Amino acid sequence: MSETAETNKSGLLLGLLIGGVIGAAASSLLTQKSGTMLREDLSKTYKSLNEKTSQLSAVVKEKAQDVASSIGKHASELSDKANEGKQVIADTLHDVKDDIRDKSS
Repeated sequence: MSETAETNKSGLLLGLLIGGVIGAAASSLLTQKSGTMLREDLSKTYKSLNEKTSQLSAVVKEKAQDVASSIGKHASELSDKANEGKQVIADTLHDVKDDIRDKSS
């Protein structure tokens, strides 16, 4: 899956989470309840939000580590290929210099 699709998926999940929390908070605040019941509902909503935030944080951390690992791997591969190309160019230049010396002698 591409990084854009992953980003869109994460954005959707975050939007759903935030929308759910706002909806739950609004319904708790707009219903007629006693102070004790309202505080209990708010406490439950807060605990649920805290748990979901922790879960989302863990997922984001894991994805970030995967992306960082992938970037590191690709950077290492590119560096190796650049070094190989550099060596091929150096060898070619050395061969060309030797050919020029041989022809001028």
